[in-house]
Amino acid sequence: MARRKGLFATLREAWRTWRRNRYDDGFDEEPETTGSDDGEGTASQPRRRKVFVQSPPPETPLAMAARDDVFSYEVFPTFQWNSSAMSRETLKERVVHHEATAREELLRVGWSAARDCDPADPVAAESAINKKLSIDGNWCFDDTEGLIRCTPSVRVRVDPALREHVLPHRLHELTLRETQRLGLIRAERARELTEAWLEVISELELIGELDAHQRRLLVPFAATLADQDFRKVMEGLRRQRRTSVDALITTLEGARGAHQEAGLFEFADAYDKAISAFRREMGLSESSLIEDAIAPEGPAR
Repeated sequence: MARRKGLFATLREAWRTWRRNRYDDGFDEEPETTGSDDGEGTASQPRRRKVFVQSPPPETPLAMAARDDVFSYEVFPTFQWNSSAMSRETLKERVVHHEATAREELLRVGWSAARDCDPADPVAAESAINKKLSIDGNWCFDDTEGLIRCTPSVRVRVDPALREHVLPHRLHELTLRETQRLGLIRAERARELTEAWLEVISELELIGELDAHQRRLLVPFAATLADQDFRKVMEGLRRQRRTSVDALITTLEGARGAHQEAGLFEFADAYDKAISAFRREMGLSESSLIEDAIAPEGPAR
């Protein structure tokens, strides 16, 4: 069964709480006394609590050579100082006298880690330097006011000369990536709108489900309503197909006429039926005037 605290223990705990809340650089809790709760025994002297100060990053970064010694990283160090021997205000005043030495020590420890990294990869260099500092970066300074400890870390940026060289290429890469993204969005939008307009046209014309030949005929007109750039492409494709089809029909008609002149009327009739079927399959009318009248940009030339 736990024993209830005596009056002396209760007052001691209240005093500790008041000291912690009253002072930033307050004292650590007193070690427990070896006597009973009625006040017997002697209490040891309280000791100071550890306080921390962080130095702001310097305006001018440190330079650490990268692999091959052509480019150098821009290194921005951060030093965190702590001490149990002085107040926070005193620590702020005393770390100023040790910052130059800390920067020199940081260069000494981090130099070899930076030299192993590619000059275009500051992320890897930052990780390598901080890893090295986590092992060899806990330094002690014997100040006139007491012992001060320093724990460093760094942020790393690429060499300004290398940045200027890479910048145009990265901008071009970004432009290409964004152009591709927007192109895919536009293509998907054109596809959806074209399909929507094809559905409207087929319903109005009471066509029902479109087959491949009907789609080939109607897509250029639906593309006109979907997207202007897409319309131009589909219209160019329609004209190219029309040119090839016209050339083939001209050849078939010439063969039909030659067989008629030779008296081979059965062959001529077969050619005539083939021409008519081909026109229907390609979505062409018997008269070019009708085809030209419904073309989105006038007669095909």
